[in-house]
Amino acid sequence: MKFFPVLLGSYLIGSIPFSYLFPKLKGHDPRGGGTGNVGATNSLIVAGPLAGVLALIGDIAKGFLAVQLARYFNFSDAGIALCGLAVILGHDFSVFLRFSGGKGVAATTGVMLALNPFFTLILILLWALCLIIFRRFIPSTVAVLCFMPLLMWLTSWRAEFIAFGAAAALLSVYTHRLDLQRFLRGEELTIQQSFAKYLKK
Repeated sequence: MKFFPVLLGSYLIGSIPFSYLFPKLKGHDPRGGGTGNVGATNSLIVAGPLAGVLALIGDIAKGFLAVQLARYFNFSDAGIALCGLAVILGHDFSVFLRFSGGKGVAATTGVMLALNPFFTLILILLWALCLIIFRRFIPSTVAVLCFMPLLMWLTSWRAEFIAFGAAAALLSVYTHRLDLQRFLRGEELTIQQSFAKYLKK
């Protein structure tokens, strides 16, 4: 009987729009500035470093908390994986933002950090390597998230968590679909161009 309330709670935790709230405290709406995304990076762009860092911490904490709640109630691996997925869905499709939201990267990071901190560090290092290769944020992020379930399988994770990784990867492709289309058209900005465009002030 505890499972569905906690699953719903995980979604609602994910729905807390830190990347909207912190910029709003400074009088900015991230949906109307920068990239238009309700995420930590855009919080930094529209409201400055403090708002960006606080939003990032909040979004990561959401994912971490959902897993810890599931563990507290002694859920099975499948239950933990579903709560992790629910918190990402809440972040991407927040009930408080009319079912819009961010792209789920920080929330996914929080879930993975709770599941396995060392594995998460490996993913971050792979992301840094992809940044060096692609020199673009979006393809690097999506590439690592899509590789994540394969790496989980190669390192003998349980099937429930591999399925979670695959679902998180698919969600990432969906939420980044417009960015990926720009990348395929050769219109996605490099890291240097992004900083020059969005942080020039």
